Amino acid sequence: MLPPRILGLLVILLAVQGLCKPTKSTEDLDYEDDTPFEEEDEENEEEDENLGPVEAPPQILSQRISLRVKAGSTVILPCQVIHTENYAVAWMKDNKILYFEAQPHVEDSKRIVRLPNNSLAIYNASASDSSNDYKCSILRQPDSINLTHRLLVDPIREQSAASPPPQHSHKGIIRVMPSRRVEVNQGHTIKLGCETDTQPPPEIKWFIENKKVDGYDPDVILDGNYITIRKVNRSHSGLYQCLAEDGSKTPAMEAINVIVHYVPEIEVKRHIVHSGESIESEMTCIVSAYPEAIITWYKDGKEITHKKGSIVLHHGVMKGNKTKHVLKILHTSMQDFGEYECRAENSVGRDTKSITLTGVPSQARISGAEMTNNDAGIILKWHLESYSPIREYRLQYRRKGDEKWNVIQPEVKDGKGNQFTVEHPIEELQPGSYEAILTARNAFGWSVPSEPHMFTGDYPSEMAQKDGNSAAIQTPGILLALILVVLSCAFTSL
Repeated sequence: MLPPRILGLLVILLAVQGLCKPTKSTEDLDYEDDTPFEEEDEENEEEDENLGPVEAPPQILSQRISLRVKAGSTVILPCQVIHTENYAVAWMKDNKILYFEAQPHVEDSKRIVRLPNNSLAIYNASASDSSNDYKCSILRQPDSINLTHRLLVDPIREQSAASPPPQHSHKGIIRVMPSRRVEVNQGHTIKLGCETDTQPPPEIKWFIENKKVDGYDPDVILDGNYITIRKVNRSHSGLYQCLAEDGSKTPAMEAINVIVHYVPEIEVKRHIVHSGESIESEMTCIVSAYPEAIITWYKDGKEITHKKGSIVLHHGVMKGNKTKHVLKILHTSMQDFGEYECRAENSVGRDTKSITLTGVPSQARISGAEMTNNDAGIILKWHLESYSPIREYRLQYRRKGDEKWNVIQPEVKDGKGNQFTVEHPIEELQPGSYEAILTARNAFGWSVPSEPHMFTGDYPSEMAQKDGNSAAIQTPGILLALILVVLSCAFTSL
């Protein structure tokens, strides 16, 4: 129910609305000689639409090519397009999508790469890459615009070997240093290089995962044909491409795949997991590591193993060298509460994170505030979770600057399942800023105190408004009512 002051204000506004309502003026009358502007406006709009700019049609500028290369070569299939801002461009092989725009649909996306200029690069080509149907398509209705290339890759013949043959692309020769695949431990320094015998010497441009090297990382130093990476970390993993820019449409290109071995890193979504007796409890840690880490769970220094009908351990593979590991306790008992460790270890190092399984209530969170019926106080509301009945609440509040807390015990009401709502009025407040915290207790103990909730105690008031983590009690004055009356008359007379 609205407070009396609000109801009174609404009655006044409705009354003024009736008094201010204007009588029918000459502006409401229709005259036969009036010019119909609407039809003219519609004609002008049609003319404006007809004069609008015509969108240029999309085009593929590259020409069809047929290539025959040896296994191990780098192949560039060109597809230069224009006017494709409103269209999607896709690469396909034998009607199977390789790339839709920049999104890969091929498993080996480190070897088969869509370049920034929309060309398709195939590194370390093999006989399985051969096809008469490499198709670059501008997808439009009703018909797509297509460019088809042919590629034949001859298998490698057995060689007696002393030194490996030079690594080269379809045009010119580019030697990569130290090799096409580089594995390095985090913290070390590596140097990558691309050299060419092409005359005149072309400009070497470097790209990392199709993005031009531009000094965004102070530990990646570009020096002509070489890149030095200091203090290598996992973010430096990826495909480093060097392009010999000679002004042609299909410049020579090579790539070096850098693989960084790094210490496992564990991410924990919830450091405190609330549960209850006979409830299923679940703890999760996400591990990023290369090489892949071995994950073990511990409680009280003892390793936890799978137990049929009691404890389940499982994991799943995620993107980017990440794995998700879950410890599930099917029927939680008192003995299961405590601190657990998720430990990940590989050949580079080890990481550990802790998760606490507890039966106490969760930390209460403020959910709202409203005025009391007599406008003399504020009602604060909290929300929390508990898997066993709440036995007691403790609400503490004080004015900012005071040392002593005022302590209240709000009424305990039944929750809905494991969800509980707490509300309690705080009255006879003096003007100023206040803070309040709430704790809850069940059979397992007290919860963590809630975050301090700030509110003000200025009266008289109309409403307490929830704004983030604070509630403000605001006072509308007579001046606001007068302004509303004037505006009401003004708009009614228009």
